[in-house]
Amino acid sequence: MKPACRLLLPVGRPSCLTSLIALLALFGQLLLSQQTPQQTLRGLKAADGLELTLWASEPDVINPTNIDVDARGRIWATEAVNYRRTLWGKPDIRKNGDRIVILEDTNGDGKADKVKVFLQDPSLRSPLGIAVLGNKVIVSQSPDLIVFTKDDDDRILKKEVLLTGWRGVDHDHGVHAVVFGPDGRYYLNNGDPGFDITDKSGKHLVSAKSGPYYAGCSLRVNPDGTDLTVVGYNFRNPYELAVDPFGNIWQTDNDDDGNAWVRVNYVMEGGNFGYWGPGARKWQEDKGSHFHSELPGVVPNLARTGAGAPCGLLVYEGKLLPEKYRGQLIHAEAGKRLINTYYPSPHGAGYAIKIEDTVTAQDTWFRPSDVCVAPDGALFISDWYDPGVGGHLMEDTTRGRIYRLAPAGYKTRLPPLDLLSAQGLAAALSSPAQSVRYLAYFRLKEQGAAALPALEQSVRQGDLFSRARALWLLGGIEAGKHYVDEALKDSNPDFRILALRILRLYGADPVVVTHPLLDDPSPLVRREVAIALQHANSDAAVDSLVQLCRQYDGTDRWYLEALGIAARGRENRLYARLREIFTEKWNSKLGKLLWEFRPSDALSYLVSSLNDERLSRQQRAEALDALAAMPLSRAGIAVAELLNKEGTDPELIERAFVHLSHRLFSEWIELRKNPAVIAAVKKCLNGGPLQGQALQLADDLGDPEYGPELLTLAKSASIPEAIRGTAIEALGKTSDGAYLTDVEKLSQNGPLTVRVMAVRAMGRLALARSSESQSLDASSQSWLNKLRILIRSRAPNEVRAEGVKALGRSERGLNLLLDMQQRSELPPELRTIAASVVGSSRNAAIRERANKLLPAPAAKNRKPLPLVDLLWRQGDAERGRQVFNSNAGPKCATCHSVGGRKKVGPDLTTIGTKLGRAGLLDSILNPSAGIAPEYQVWILETRDQGQVIGIIIEDTAQRVRVLTDANEEVRLKPSEITSRRRSRFSLMPDDLASTMTEQQLVDLLTFLGTLKETRQGAEAR
Repeated sequence: MKPACRLLLPVGRPSCLTSLIALLALFGQLLLSQQTPQQTLRGLKAADGLELTLWASEPDVINPTNIDVDARGRIWATEAVNYRRTLWGKPDIRKNGDRIVILEDTNGDGKADKVKVFLQDPSLRSPLGIAVLGNKVIVSQSPDLIVFTKDDDDRILKKEVLLTGWRGVDHDHGVHAVVFGPDGRYYLNNGDPGFDITDKSGKHLVSAKSGPYYAGCSLRVNPDGTDLTVVGYNFRNPYELAVDPFGNIWQTDNDDDGNAWVRVNYVMEGGNFGYWGPGARKWQEDKGSHFHSELPGVVPNLARTGAGAPCGLLVYEGKLLPEKYRGQLIHAEAGKRLINTYYPSPHGAGYAIKIEDTVTAQDTWFRPSDVCVAPDGALFISDWYDPGVGGHLMEDTTRGRIYRLAPAGYKTRLPPLDLLSAQGLAAALSSPAQSVRYLAYFRLKEQGAAALPALEQSVRQGDLFSRARALWLLGGIEAGKHYVDEALKDSNPDFRILALRILRLYGADPVVVTHPLLDDPSPLVRREVAIALQHANSDAAVDSLVQLCRQYDGTDRWYLEALGIAARGRENRLYARLREIFTEKWNSKLGKLLWEFRPSDALSYLVSSLNDERLSRQQRAEALDALAAMPLSRAGIAVAELLNKEGTDPELIERAFVHLSHRLFSEWIELRKNPAVIAAVKKCLNGGPLQGQALQLADDLGDPEYGPELLTLAKSASIPEAIRGTAIEALGKTSDGAYLTDVEKLSQNGPLTVRVMAVRAMGRLALARSSESQSLDASSQSWLNKLRILIRSRAPNEVRAEGVKALGRSERGLNLLLDMQQRSELPPELRTIAASVVGSSRNAAIRERANKLLPAPAAKNRKPLPLVDLLWRQGDAERGRQVFNSNAGPKCATCHSVGGRKKVGPDLTTIGTKLGRAGLLDSILNPSAGIAPEYQVWILETRDQGQVIGIIIEDTAQRVRVLTDANEEVRLKPSEITSRRRSRFSLMPDDLASTMTEQQLVDLLTFLGTLKETRQGAEAR
């Protein structure tokens, strides 16, 4: 087991004193890091009227990833002690494999007193989900969805792989838990590694960059493994979904750690949820937002909740908790150490939510991984218990807890289960526990018409949830179908939507059954009509869609996206019909519809509207937006031509440039060499209000085509230093060695910013030139010597320090720095930065030389860091802020921002919410222990540039961009790369603590601990 805190004690002390120090350190460790279950419980706070009790803890349960409660009230938990061991090539901690345990409270005192191991096997490795449904135990573990059949004594009778093909093996982005839906089907989801699955009926589905589905998906499947269906796709890593009695699907989704983009989603059937942009490009590649909500064809988020690590989710259907929780979403948020309740309410054709922190924790190791409801309505919470989440890091392998949330003073009362009488079946079908509802559902389904008395009782006497669940079964019984027909006319729009879903489930023609609802007063119902029509290809379906389009209010994004889902494959047919309705020269609603549908036949109309000066600025802007949404090259050329046109409205020009600069990294990549595009960018570079944006674009493109314009700006003494500096940096990124001489001259005199940027560009350009030859030719040696001379000159420290960094970009340069130190040529004031540069090399031989010639600096007291003492010691947050932002010391702000511009490392705006003090300290001391996928370091072997090591921020068919440190980037063509492999090291140095005094480290920890979550409202739509 890797200890949470390593105790570094002085040696040579008397044994009794050493023992006393160890005992005190251990006491401090327990008090400030790991806590006993009772200590953690004392720090848990529940909402008014509710009480948390400890139901189970270690060693009975360890590292629970997911839980379910069976019909007997027993909790089944999947454990993950061997989490990621195969991924990192480490031996298993549990040699006999992970476990599935059954915990039971046999005496009703509110605590588990019996533990049974259902399964322990080496093949069981960190399973992410479990559902106990009758005699079936469904376990989710990539690549498989496994069904165990058991007897009443929990002996395994059969093991079957129901479905296989999920990626993300030994990875928390794999396949997640099964949920039993009110329609009798299984619902589940997976993370962004995707899948390639053939179901039991021979249906083949793929989620991959090749499409048609992308990244994480919400799925449903029949219990026999047939008719696997993608309900929604393009998530990052949804951990668990929830289905309410009406068939609404809810989900949360994880962000890239540090980007504060955790979200809550209503899963609209057929919806694309935007994690990858067009062409399967991530937001880092195509300059989009995290989930591309600015693009057409992307379903809006219900809410953006900031940073976090969302886990288990359910819809609470019990009556034990206060009434306000009934029908609401209850969520385990491991990153923020919260149990949240989400209260959705209708908002147009979608929803808005309010959020309550139902359970909060003082213990920073409290990591709720799942929530589940027992047959009596009590809520159970599993606690993974660890100092951190994210980045595949796990510190603790001996602890785990399960808590019960119920009204204060509640005593366990398991309701009787009666599956023989009509009354008992009706009650079971309305149970808050899915395990009980499952038994009732299939007993009623087997009875057929004989189930009518129980189902009619639910419809006539039950509450809304009971009535809804009964209707799903009545739709399959001839004598009960009239209840569904009545629901289609119900005053409650939820029941009209439900009736439509039930009719579809039993094979009704979508066009026929939706026809009475085409003019429904509720946009929620009309949304569902559009969703249903995506499965109908007749002319009558197009007629219905036209009618729905006429009722679009021009602002409701949920409604618009539902129309977009229904329009797929018939966009041009819809466009022709819409032009017959919207006959005026321009109509704003039509413009929004064209933005969403992107019909190719509308290209000429949009171009002419954009250039029609008789239209208002707003109308032309709407035409521009719709045109810029099109993937067609001609659309991009039209936007570029507008930029080149003299006398165009400046606001239109700015809007057009924003579109162009984004789309050149997405669906218009092939236009980068188009003459109209090049002319437009050069025009903006040459002056005007868009010059700064054009500079940024040229910098991103790295195209030598813009070299002359960039050099002119770099040399111009009449423009601001910042613009000159950006121009020089962009010039360096062209990798065109022809500009080396000019850039060298700029490094020799002038403003400090200009000189520093010029040295940086020199390093890039010299490296590009030297990489043209495998041998160190005279030209390459000349530029290395010039940097050596610069470092020894009287130039300002900032300029010379940049020269050290420039040499650090190649192995030749690193060895030259070490040669200079060996010959006593390296100026003393630059040795620290040189030590950092050579010490961070991935070349073992260079690091060995560096250890002898330029060892990394130690802490000022040159003593091992007393870790537990650091956790106890008080710090000053303001001094810590200064340490964070300082250009000396750890230089945190070089790689990390706090709510500012995106940098090479994660944004730390809410790191204090996600990590406790122990977790923060461990992240600083051991950055390579847990690396999020987005910050994985790659080692690329290239034909001309040798070994390139860094974070890949763009990987397309056109180019690969690699951040090799906080400020430096290498651009490669895919053909230049001969091999690539992942590094086990973080780009963050392992020796940051040695750059600070103990007190500075304490102050930094204190500052980072103040960076807490500020809840954000629903994302603007």
